[in-house]
Amino acid sequence: MIIKGKKNSYLRGQAQTIKPLIQVGREGISDNLLQQIETLVNTNELLKISLLQNTMVEPKELITALMELDDQIVPVQTIGSKVIIYKKAPKIKNRKYSLELEKI
Repeated sequence: MIIKGKKNSYLRGQAQTIKPLIQVGREGISDNLLQQIETLVNTNELLKISLLQNTMVEPKELITALMELDDQIVPVQTIGSKVIIYKKAPKIKNRKYSLELEKI
């Protein structure tokens, strides 16, 4: 799934106001990290991930690992060491951004 056009612009704009909730460090991509990301993206829908300077992980590697974990996770944007991902929340009470995307 790929989000294009106005929907992608909306998500990028919303991502500017949020802080990174996950930091990828020296340990790199682990099962525990992927589980944490999956839990957060299921509750928040839009998630910003920061790659620290001491990590050997490239943004594309992280996106690939996340998309293999869950094919509903969509990369929104990569800026330097920041990765922004989106996934429609499975629970209706957690849907904030997806409701706005349906209007666009």
